[in-house]
Amino acid sequence: MMNVMKLRELRVMKRLMVLLLGVIGLQGAERPNIVLMMVDDMGIGDTSAYLGKSLMGKSLMGKSPKLELTQVTPNLEKFAKRAMVFTDVHAGASMCSSSRYSLLTGRFGHRAYLKRQGWLPHGPNRPMIQRALVTLPEMLQANGYHTACIGKYHVGMDFDNGKGEPATDFYHQDVDFTKPLLDGPTHHGFDEFFGVPGNTEDPLDTEPRIYIRNDRWTLTDRSKMIPAGIERHKDKLLADPSWDLKKIGAVYAKEVEAYLNRASKKKDPFFLYFVPNANHQQRWEGGRYAVPETVLGQKVAGASKLSNGEWAGERGDMVLENDIVFGRVLELLETLPDPRNGGKPMIENTLVIFTSDNGPNEGEPDAPSYQSGGLRGKKAKITEGGLRVPYLMYWKGRYRSWDQDPNYVNRRPFALTDLYATFAKLIGHDLEPADALDSYDVTMHWGRQWGQDDNMRLKFCNLGPPFRNDAMILRRGGYKMVTEGGVAEPGRIPKGTAGEVVIKRFHDLYEDPFEMDGSWPKDKQYGIDRAKEQILRIHNQGYTRYGLYDSEDNRPDMIFDDGWHNLRNDLDGEIGFVFKLEGKEPLLVTHLGMWDDHEEDKPIREATVAPDDSITETPSVEGCERKLSSSHTIRLSAVDGEVIASVSLHPDDPGELRGEFRYRKLAKAVKLPTEVAYQLTQSTSKEDGDLFHNPASYDGISPRVNFEFGIVRSIYLQDGKEVPIPTYFEAHPDYWKYRLPVGPTLLFENEK
Repeated sequence: MMNVMKLRELRVMKRLMVLLLGVIGLQGAERPNIVLMMVDDMGIGDTSAYLGKSLMGKSLMGKSPKLELTQVTPNLEKFAKRAMVFTDVHAGASMCSSSRYSLLTGRFGHRAYLKRQGWLPHGPNRPMIQRALVTLPEMLQANGYHTACIGKYHVGMDFDNGKGEPATDFYHQDVDFTKPLLDGPTHHGFDEFFGVPGNTEDPLDTEPRIYIRNDRWTLTDRSKMIPAGIERHKDKLLADPSWDLKKIGAVYAKEVEAYLNRASKKKDPFFLYFVPNANHQQRWEGGRYAVPETVLGQKVAGASKLSNGEWAGERGDMVLENDIVFGRVLELLETLPDPRNGGKPMIENTLVIFTSDNGPNEGEPDAPSYQSGGLRGKKAKITEGGLRVPYLMYWKGRYRSWDQDPNYVNRRPFALTDLYATFAKLIGHDLEPADALDSYDVTMHWGRQWGQDDNMRLKFCNLGPPFRNDAMILRRGGYKMVTEGGVAEPGRIPKGTAGEVVIKRFHDLYEDPFEMDGSWPKDKQYGIDRAKEQILRIHNQGYTRYGLYDSEDNRPDMIFDDGWHNLRNDLDGEIGFVFKLEGKEPLLVTHLGMWDDHEEDKPIREATVAPDDSITETPSVEGCERKLSSSHTIRLSAVDGEVIASVSLHPDDPGELRGEFRYRKLAKAVKLPTEVAYQLTQSTSKEDGDLFHNPASYDGISPRVNFEFGIVRSIYLQDGKEVPIPTYFEAHPDYWKYRLPVGPTLLFENEK
């Protein structure tokens, strides 16, 4: 597996190639600037962009009624008249941290270590994104973009305790503010950052009330800090004396203006990820929301209105603040020059997106509300009101706008997770196999919506009844299936399913947009059973994107890459997996072999101990000597145990090393017919010195398998009989489906 340094060297090389050649995909002047403003906790009904006359008579989807009550947002409403307005866009999760992780990594939200809930808990939070993962901004950096994040990061940071180690004190009393961050936005693809680690609720969140610029605290002298916090945290938080929660929106707006002014003087395209804290609940000494009197010279406090003329409340005032700031962003883009485009206004070649990280934080938890656009539920629920978000997009001359067709609205479903692969497509970047594993290119559906989008997407989480916290949904077209909890976080969710997928509800959203009837007729049972298996496969195999694991120029490897799963060496017997051939033609097996660890490889935890969220899975480190410590037998067998071929590898005769795998050639190639199941195993002894990868991942990248092979399930044999694989809970057999322990492997060739 490529180590972190090599990954980062590769990114630097990519960027140098862009600078030297001046082109990747689109010509330099054609590559758009990208401004993505993602506000906090805003529903479709929180903006009159979905109420204006161009939308009248058009429903959100299918049989849902037209929106008759929304908040009035003048700038968004005006923007909607030239932008493309989408009605079926979903966040990557129903809560903030997992949603942001999903957008930045192109992975489903449940694949991070945060699985019992969708937001980072209060206190110090380790990074959700491993350093070796290539993020969306890193991909853009590699293509010559200057990248900036302004606002709420909220996917975890590591602060230095003065010893080069992550600070751990709940109230951050052990942070050395003179030291740069050990891990933060600038370590994951942002050239610039200004903002805060996460939420700023005084009775809950304990991060210092001090802004961070790039990787440095803006106040470093602890003696000048003042106590802050209310209720149980009263006077226990650290704060800059100038900290004023009412002014955070204005501070961000000033930073955005400064950044765009700097960008107007540079030749590089830019990506601005603007993520204000509003309108998340703030909870401070003055109440639930710290509403400013004005922002950018415009009235905010008490100024918000619903479309029926009523005051929208303090939360509505915070929605209005975002609308005012967005209007200023548009004004800047319309007036500042773009040096890559002959000095024309930036808006001429900027992709502008306005959206939210999840559904509204107010409204009915299990019934329709105006904030969610009349959909059922709100934030932290996996009903549509918790997942579906406003999404408005404009790129001049590229996509249909309201002015071009006042009756047009885009109803194709996609997710914010898809922005990674879609941006890559727009700028002509070919994704690496381990990048954006659950992200789909949806450019086809951003135009005239050619074809139906039948891609499968998983979302989570749900706090409170009627589902477990880690419950998930599968969305495919208009169909939505809700699972019982216990798949994303098996063994740690009380009364969960221990890895089995159980479908609790089914909805045809085109017929039942309010999710009132979760049952399904008998003629749908076959489809439900297939969906159950699809959810299990998507979850367990660790990726979704079609064409991800192609043959790579007809390589003969069964396993292209070992992945990041935790290591173990605690079993006596044979470990392996059952597989089938996916192709139409038989294959000839020429070699059998096994993965070979090196002296630096160590398990991050015992396989029978529950994962610790502070320790995440990472790729193994390259550069050390690989050698066997013990002898091993690798067997290719029929599922009834009849041996088809076998080889032995020994410390003094270890076979041929190819990358991280050792092989021995068979005396005669073995032909494997299709439509037959086989099992491949290797012998192992407890603490024999030769590690293998655990079949199940917690938050790491899964192994990359040649498309010729379909993995059926992992197996563990003792004295030739299959027994359960020991883990930290009593796993359902489905837990091991579509997974393999990276240990035994083979080389093949196509039959001539």
